[in-house]
Amino acid sequence: MEGTSHGWLDRELSGCRLPDARLQGRLRNLLAKMSVAVGEPIPRACEDWAATKAAYRFFSNDRFCEHEILAGHFDATRG
Repeated sequence: MEGTSHGWLDRELSGCRLPDARLQGRLRNLLAKMSVAVGEPIPRACEDWAATKAAYRFFSNDRFCEHEILAGHFDATRG
């Protein structure tokens, strides 16, 4: 998924403000995986245990909340 161009994903994440670039990259990769498995649970979208565990760790990170993740989506929707 990394390095793959998804214009819609770039627009969705352009207004997203996470604490560091590493987290931004993880969110981008996670959303890219989930976008090809719409409606599937996280374990199926992630395809293996390591990626699933990383996704759950990402979503339970105390350094940001859903508002920071969704800020990019709200900006893209307004645009």
